[in-house]
Amino acid sequence: MAFSASLPIDANFDANLRVEDVCRRSGSPSASSYHRSWSQGRFKSRVGARSGFTLVELLVVIAVIGVLVGLLLPAVQSARAAARRMTCSNNSKQFALAIHNYHSAFQQFPSGSRRSSPYGFWWGMSAAALPFMEQAQRFETINFGAGPCGQHLKDLQELGAADPASTPIQTLQCPSDIRSGDQLLSGPTGPLPRSGDVGYLYPTNYLGMAGSSDADITDSIYGCQGIRNGDGLFYTDQSRRFRDVTDGTSQTILFGERAIPEDLGWGWPLCGGDECEHYVTAKAGLFKGNHNPAEYYLHLQHYWSWHEGGCHITMADGSVHFMNYSLDYEIYNQLATRSGHEVIVAENLFP
Repeated sequence: MAFSASLPIDANFDANLRVEDVCRRSGSPSASSYHRSWSQGRFKSRVGARSGFTLVELLVVIAVIGVLVGLLLPAVQSARAAARRMTCSNNSKQFALAIHNYHSAFQQFPSGSRRSSPYGFWWGMSAAALPFMEQAQRFETINFGAGPCGQHLKDLQELGAADPASTPIQTLQCPSDIRSGDQLLSGPTGPLPRSGDVGYLYPTNYLGMAGSSDADITDSIYGCQGIRNGDGLFYTDQSRRFRDVTDGTSQTILFGERAIPEDLGWGWPLCGGDECEHYVTAKAGLFKGNHNPAEYYLHLQHYWSWHEGGCHITMADGSVHFMNYSLDYEIYNQLATRSGHEVIVAENLFP
């Protein structure tokens, strides 16, 4: 193949010369020199030769991580609190469903508290609702005609039977409560002097509403007389029906959430030493309690919780609402009555 033009050729050019010879004659470094220089790293990139972090860069990274943790940790804690609050709400719905099923079976609500014997302890509505909470086997092991709970527990322990009161019922406990899962030692060696023998019990967070009248717990912390003619749905030795709720089931409190007090015996799921241990009244109002052991008795007879800002209240229709502590006192007392004939503005119920 011929070219129309050709490059000028030096007359002294030797076609047999090697590249090394040309470089040597011209004084330029040879290819092997380039290769040695490259292999020795003389032409390596400065960026590639650098390694590690400077102290400033490390401090910046640590600061960024700290900011991210500070932003994410409250969000994680908030999500966990919301999950516990949702579980508590679901527990309330399950308990309300059990009480409704009890009413369907017996055409009445269980009594707020009922005595097992003339000198025995008082059994609450939780015990009556056990068969409707998938706890029929536990219900069948209870001797409702036995004496004090402590003696009942001692008898079961001596027989080697599984004590129905000393096994926690998750549906009856709020996971946000700081005492949730705590086991109560009742009797003379318990947190308060009590009659009966020593036994182990688990408390509950969900107590019935006796009404707007007040249970007298100021004269004797250990022996309140309870309420025998309340204007709510749950009180001593009385059972009410849906037809008694003339104020409307959506405007009448069925039960609510109360934090487990220092005296864990208040609100035993199955039995209690005093007849008013299984319900509360609206007389005390709705406010946040505290964890001061010296003031626990001030927070026995009102709803409150360890949730932020309020507690769960379950209405007679089975609906569960988160009630703020800011709810008007008069409205709260009106919601506690079953047939008070009060007129309540709907938007004022649950702010």
